[in-house]
Amino acid sequence: MSMASWVMKVVDELVAPCEPTPCATLPLSSIDHALGLAFMLEMISVYPNSNFEHHRHGVSLSAARVIREALAKALIPYYPVAGRLVSFDDRVEVACNGEGVWFVETAVADRSLNDWEAIPLSVVKEELLPCCPPHLNQQEMILMMQVTHFQCGGFVVGLKFNHLVFDGIGVGQFLKAIGEIACGQTHPSIDPIWYRDTIPTSPMLSKSSLSLLPAKFDIVNSMYDFSIQTIERLKEKIAKETSNQFTTFEVVAAIIWKCRTRAISAIGDVCLIVPVNIRHLLFQLPKAGYYGNCVYPLTITATGEQIMKASLAELVGLIRDAKESLPTKFKEWASGNFKEDPYKISISYNHLTLSYWRWIEFYETDYGWGIPNSISPKTHDFSFTCGILLKQPLPKDGVRLEGQVVMKEHEQRFIDEINKCVNV
Repeated sequence: MSMASWVMKVVDELVAPCEPTPCATLPLSSIDHALGLAFMLEMISVYPNSNFEHHRHGVSLSAARVIREALAKALIPYYPVAGRLVSFDDRVEVACNGEGVWFVETAVADRSLNDWEAIPLSVVKEELLPCCPPHLNQQEMILMMQVTHFQCGGFVVGLKFNHLVFDGIGVGQFLKAIGEIACGQTHPSIDPIWYRDTIPTSPMLSKSSLSLLPAKFDIVNSMYDFSIQTIERLKEKIAKETSNQFTTFEVVAAIIWKCRTRAISAIGDVCLIVPVNIRHLLFQLPKAGYYGNCVYPLTITATGEQIMKASLAELVGLIRDAKESLPTKFKEWASGNFKEDPYKISISYNHLTLSYWRWIEFYETDYGWGIPNSISPKTHDFSFTCGILLKQPLPKDGVRLEGQVVMKEHEQRFIDEINKCVNV
């Protein structure tokens, strides 16, 4: 049965800040522009039935109503999110006009979230993610939300956010603010700051055209779960070989890079690109609150032959060395002292971008019904190979890889190579 036949739209509307907010046109940062991420990133958060209830004056409130009202309050300090993107010849800015966030409430009358794993990805995208009407230009929107209630009492929050305005940490901060207000706080625990003009602008800045490129490869959606027991066993094995401790990300990234390189039989240089948070390197920023793009793409390059032959211990060492070079590399970029712009990422099948979302505040967002069971970003419209490392759905505590990692012809070999690698 098509999911379209059992999802019912209840209401859709623009949710504006519930109090007057400043009118202004605000700039984006040099990093927002350098990354060229002019697209909506899509994400699904699944909240199973927790048996909690919200009441007001004796009336039980739905999750959609609670989230909608909290969103309107959160948009007071986060007023730019209720605005629109405006384009000029060489830049994009945010017009803070208070027009609002597109919000959709839907309901599923005869299905439970127990059916979640059986729902096709295409159906999730079409029915559980918000879609704005024709009179609204999605390219100008900054954020859209949808709350879908299921018969079991659980609900799903579908989100689209414009990557020009938010990075993962930033949108996690915003969702946490909505949750805090939904749970009774009068104001978010972290005050948001714009501060885009304090981000350094490299003298050699070149705007990326990444988002304008058509897909070049027939990339499929990949998923693989690494149990925490497997990860800890491999970390212990590598520690004995090197007398060093390595992080979960470093170990899992090394496995994925090695196995993908083998699966595609890469010839020539291969690159692993890791977007790394640099908030701690920008001393002009306050300690917390910045929600714009604040990452540096660390690129680790080697020949395909080197990666295929290297041990996991050698690969985690390469990744660790790259991370330790971050302060120097970012300083070189900010001063214009570089040969190749790190933000101008080449679209090549030999390149893999791998992000780490396991500790972003998506997982702590509680609208009053507890934390989500799982988070799933949707990357199937990207024009480059990329993966995101997430938490496994509760109650498991391992790592899940989701993303567009290989073409269909390499998918089974990729999975086989991972299985072989983790079972050594």
